[in-house]
Order: sequence, then structure tokens, then C-alpha cells
Amino acid sequence: MPQPPMMPPPIQLTAQEAAYARNAKKFKQSFFAMKEHVLKYNLFVPEETAEPLPLVVFMHDMGSISEETDYTLRQGIGALVWADEEEQKKRPCFVLAPQYSEKSAHDDYTVGWAAEATIRLIEYICSKHNIDKTRIYGTGQSMGTMMLCELLITHPRFFAGCFLTAGQWDPERMAAIRDEHVWIMVSEHDGRAFPIMGACMEAIEKAGGKVARGHVDARADEETKARFCRDVIGQKADIQFTWLDGDSVLLPGARIFPAVHHMSTWKWAYLFEPIRAWLFEQKL
Repeated sequence: MPQPPMMPPPIQLTAQEAAYARNAKKFKQSFFAMKEHVLKYNLFVPEETAEPLPLVVFMHDMGSISEETDYTLRQGIGALVWADEEEQKKRPCFVLAPQYSEKSAHDDYTVGWAAEATIRLIEYICSKHNIDKTRIYGTGQSMGTMMLCELLITHPRFFAGCFLTAGQWDPERMAAIRDEHVWIMVSEHDGRAFPIMGACMEAIEKAGGKVARGHVDARADEETKARFCRDVIGQKADIQFTWLDGDSVLLPGARIFPAVHHMSTWKWAYLFEPIRAWLFEQKL
């Protein structure tokens, strides 16, 4: 059985992250066939579906590549947070988490078959469930963010809004997303995501798009995080480019390795409740 690629050691979970782990059992596993390929996936269906509800699609990082369908539910909380009981009370939704069995987005800004298969999977899920197609939300981390950037370019106005963490894409092509509703979060000390995504933002602005910017300590209290989010939203831009200050993504005593800031970004990003709320305000 193929195994995930060798990666740096897992990042220690915070107590808040660990509390979301129980939500993994709420997802059902299945697969979607497209020509010669099979895309496995995890789906959370909310209790009450009489009214059309939004769909959140989470795309995982390279460290979660696996043949095991639920592997994506074990690396961070990018899928799990939306299925939490308290979150569902405020923002009921379906949650779809595809499981990629091979690398699907590359550093040369190309994607594999899984990119288009993900779009087809989303359309299939929408045909089977009572989903509000004007409120399909994309989110991802690292490789997932990279693939989602490509999908924003090739499938404009498919997603009502996107929350992208710890990733980057081609600055020469990213101007195409200037009219999408996107919130980006990276670590200031992520050696690739921070500078390359920054170049993408400059390209968007040169093309006439508006970019809001802001930064905050990852471990700030909830009031400070809320004020930071209000300040960013108050700039009234379609694209939000934000970063977590310095080493604030690192827990005390964290083991240091080349990708530590990159991998630590998403452990904080999905805990920003105001960003989750912003995402659900977006509609086609």
C-alpha cells in the first residue's frame, strides 16, 4: 500500500485543536470514479438538510497523501472544525474532504488529474444533497491551497469564497482571481508562501484588484484576533492577504526544522472564528 511521502515530524497539537479530533467520526467515507481515476472522499452531512445549506470543501497538504480515505482528517482541523457541534449551530453546512493519493499540485505551478476530479466530485455531491450552489466554499492548506489557487483561475466564480492557508501559486497568473472573494493566511517566516503570495498580491493590484493586508500574533487573545479581522474586513477588498507575526506560530519548545513555520500555520488559521464567519458571508 502506498505510504505518505516522508515529511518532518508532526506538529504538536494545542488543546483546542485536539478537542476537534472527535469530529472525525462524523464523516462518512466513499469514492468517486472519473474515467480511469478514483477519488476517495470524506463527507459530513448535517442533521437538518430541509433547507439548502452551504458546502465547505477542504483540500489537504502533501503530508496527508495516502490511500487511506480518512487520512486527511488526521492532519490538522481544516475539515474537522466545520463539523463541530458548536460551529454547526452557528453555520450549518455540508463538509467535503477529498483524499488525494498522489501529489496534485507542483512547485512548477501545474496540477494533476485530481484538480478537475475535485470539481466533478463537488458537482456530484451537489446533485445528491440539498446544497446551496451559491455558497460553495473552498479551503486548503499547503498543497491544497496551491490546487485551489489553480481552480480559482480555471473555474472563476465557482466558489463563493475561499480561505487559503500556507500556500502560494504563480504570480504571473494569479491576477485572474482579482474579483474572487479570498482570505489568505501565511506565516511571516514561511520562506516560500509569504514572499511568493506577496508577489501574487502585487500582480492582483497591478491588474486593478484591491488587496487588504494585516498581520497578528498567532497566539493573540480572541479580542485582539477579532479586532484584527475587523480591521482587515474594514479595508473593503475582495482579497485579504494576512500573515502571522514572526515565530508566533511556534509552540514553546517546538522542534525547529525547515518547514516548521509552514506546517504550523494551519494549526492556528482555522481557529480564527471571525474568518470562518467572513467566509460564510460570501455568496455568488
